[in-house]
Amino acid sequence: MIRLLLDEHVSPSLVSKLGDKGTFAVAAAHVGLSGEPDEQIWNYGLENDFVVVTSNARDFIRLLNVEVHPGLIVLRESGLTRDEQWDRIRPVIEHVLESSDDNFLVNKLVEISDVDEWEIREIPKR
Repeated sequence: MIRLLLDEHVSPSLVSKLGDKGTFAVAAAHVGLSGEPDEQIWNYGLENDFVVVTSNARDFIRLLNVEVHPGLIVLRESGLTRDEQWDRIRPVIEHVLESSDDNFLVNKLVEISDVDEWEIREIPKR
């Protein structure tokens, strides 16, 4: 099962929408990470096997310097409404779920640039 940790820049209302898709998600604020530094959110994700979902691309991408990580999903647009965030995240989650691979996002960076416009890269490369 995919486990997602939504950074503070991602609407916590997406937790229930993701749950409706069969994806376990929590918002950073719901696990005591409100206002915490990016490194602490990333480390919580690593320690608890959560893929982090954020719109803070620069800070989180630089944290991918570990040998193995659960994955990172980045919204490249800022200032999106929760519905706009959902319109961008939903197709990615559906793609991952269709793969039937619980480890699909391990060591992957998914960069979402618009509705139905996203790219998956492996970081670090094997």
